[in-house]
Amino acid sequence: MGEKQEHDPEKGIHNLEKAYAGDTVSLEEADIENSKIEAVRLVVPLTDDVTMVALTFRFWVLSFLFAVLGAVIQQYYLFRAVSGTFSIYFVNLATYGMGKSMARLLPTSKWSIGKYSLSLNPGPFNIKEHALIGIAVSTAATSAYAIEILASMDLFLHHQINAFGAIVLIITTQCLGYGMAGVLRRYLVYPAEMVWWRNLVQVVFYNAMHNTEDFKSKKMFRGWSYMKYFWIVCGALFIYEFLPQYMAPMLVFFDWICWFNPFDYNFWALFSSNSGGGAGILSLSFTWSAIGGSTMWLPLATQLSRYGGIVLSYWIIFPIIWMNNTFNAKLYGRPLTSKLYHMDGKGFDVNPLLNKDYSVNEEKYLSGQPATMTPMYALVFMYSFIALAGCISHIACFHGADIWKTWKQTINSADEDVHVKMMKAYPEVPQLWYAAFYVVMVGLSCMVCEVYGLQLPWWGLLVGLALSWVLTLPIGAMVAITGTGPGLNVITELVCGFMFPGKPIANMAFKCYGYMAMAQCHTLLEDLKLGVYMKIPPRSMFTAQLWGSFVGAIFNYITMHVIINARRTWLDGTEQDPSNLWTGVNPQVFWGSALIYGALGPIKMFGPSSYYNFIYWGFLIGAVIPVIQWGLSKKYPKFKWSSFNVAIIAGGMSAYPGGQGIGVLPSIILCIIWQFYIFRFRKEFWSKYTFILSAALDTGAAFTGLFLFIFLQGGISPSLNFEFPSWFMNHHDEDGNAPYKGVNRCGAFGNKWQSGMLPTPAL
Repeated sequence: MGEKQEHDPEKGIHNLEKAYAGDTVSLEEADIENSKIEAVRLVVPLTDDVTMVALTFRFWVLSFLFAVLGAVIQQYYLFRAVSGTFSIYFVNLATYGMGKSMARLLPTSKWSIGKYSLSLNPGPFNIKEHALIGIAVSTAATSAYAIEILASMDLFLHHQINAFGAIVLIITTQCLGYGMAGVLRRYLVYPAEMVWWRNLVQVVFYNAMHNTEDFKSKKMFRGWSYMKYFWIVCGALFIYEFLPQYMAPMLVFFDWICWFNPFDYNFWALFSSNSGGGAGILSLSFTWSAIGGSTMWLPLATQLSRYGGIVLSYWIIFPIIWMNNTFNAKLYGRPLTSKLYHMDGKGFDVNPLLNKDYSVNEEKYLSGQPATMTPMYALVFMYSFIALAGCISHIACFHGADIWKTWKQTINSADEDVHVKMMKAYPEVPQLWYAAFYVVMVGLSCMVCEVYGLQLPWWGLLVGLALSWVLTLPIGAMVAITGTGPGLNVITELVCGFMFPGKPIANMAFKCYGYMAMAQCHTLLEDLKLGVYMKIPPRSMFTAQLWGSFVGAIFNYITMHVIINARRTWLDGTEQDPSNLWTGVNPQVFWGSALIYGALGPIKMFGPSSYYNFIYWGFLIGAVIPVIQWGLSKKYPKFKWSSFNVAIIAGGMSAYPGGQGIGVLPSIILCIIWQFYIFRFRKEFWSKYTFILSAALDTGAAFTGLFLFIFLQGGISPSLNFEFPSWFMNHHDEDGNAPYKGVNRCGAFGNKWQSGMLPTPAL
């Protein structure tokens, strides 16, 4: 059907709808000329203007300004007690207005140098240019994972890598994924099944802002345009979110069951959701930040699998463990904490056991009590192994044949995705570009590890990169298809712990390179898919992604260096920040993890003689369950066995030890209403409202958080830190004598639990 595609030389438009103007077959009926995925068919236009230029002077200016701003703000948040989010929707809205203004005000004349020419204003600010700015900024606007290594070494080891080595470390960890993305794009971008669901929100948002032809005819409630609807919903939620986020935090942790027995320790452990206290069973939350727009568009099977895992782990397994005091669950105080303890329930401190080179002194360790952890934290590792093995097994069983078919096919296959066909109007990025870039990044990575004292030899680095290569394809396929998938942080820590025991810095470096190679590869593949949906020339995409990564790395480092030098004693714990706004908790957690799995080592924690050697059964469980499902799918093909994904279920089961179990019940209710009832029985309504409504709600909540952070919670200056007056929905008794009056209306470690009332340990 590809020969029916037309090209309009006057307008430069590829429009597959025109190709059917004289046919009796509609696009909906001619599925081969549209996406196989229903949600994509509903929201991604089948039009393209090949005359639009994406890499313009406006792109370079706006992407640089907002990339710097995003990198600085996200790095700033890393060291703040109250953090926020640099919203990509804010970037999209701001750059739209600035881009339109630049198109009106800049001169249109061209400057030529030889055969090259430059225009400050090549024409109207267009949708591809706008999307490319967002992609570059989103690549830069993050706190690079390698910053955790640099901050930990500086704060706790008083060892600094020079600026060149630090920036190369950041850039290599952020950019190794490019070479991988170039190889894997054929399998994780080009097939229609690889949706990368988050992109659909961006597609609708950009098309709504630019009022493209496909969106002009779509009218919302009361005849509003898409953007009028967006602004009204966004503004309404912005105002509403002041209630839960600032004035009435009880609405965030609405643990209503606690009210029936607020002073009971078991009620607190089971039903509280505040401060990582308990499981938050049947807890409600009335802030959109706890629910999120993805609840409205992630596939129903994905969400039911995830929430099913949460319910199974925290609403069923945990109460059984807690009420029976299995593995002394009641000994450790907070049931879902990620901290380590001694056998008597006291906190475990690894620092007195360390040698000068930060390895563990075996004699000191063996002479004392071994380190233990809460049962739920130990189970998190088991669930992580189930998720990892389950992901590989599930993809191999249910999608392996398709991936193998894609491997054998050429890119000109007859059943190629229609959007990929339309992208053939533009020259592709040669595979050699990606390969050469990857080789350079690997070489620089080896140099950093060998020269700058990271304890990780070059061959150890290559093992970490090999691990990411092996796992990126199956995990990437799962993320693209379902919207979620497991990470590599746990497995990289454990592998390095076995390879290099007693070397915490090596553990940090190995984890960072192994984890980030895959994570960044997935991020880049997701952006490449957005480029396909938006018809952005691939070489422009390649340039924008590299540009964002380099700008973000440089300004991440500068911001970290300035903050640590100005706030060192507050960040390393030597002194307490009087305003309680600056904190080093994030690098402390990162460093503590390196000490546990690098210095202490997985053999001590999960060896044959430990309490927790059962966690390795997770690999077998995760590998076997999809095989059983696949066998059942052959015998009972009418049932969709692949919809129940053990990797996603296990991901839900490990959702929040050390975190907060909020928003689960309202999210379940919303996803059933929106993704089951409305998607199935109100398809037109779903396609019209879902993605723009999701974007509006997420933006409103993010704007409220940003406003509070800057103007009411000391984001700019400690003098701008204002507490809302105390009332019954935010009251907190600082003396701890009235836990019933606390935000979550539960016992929550009042004096009753701090004065010898905890259960006696059964050692």
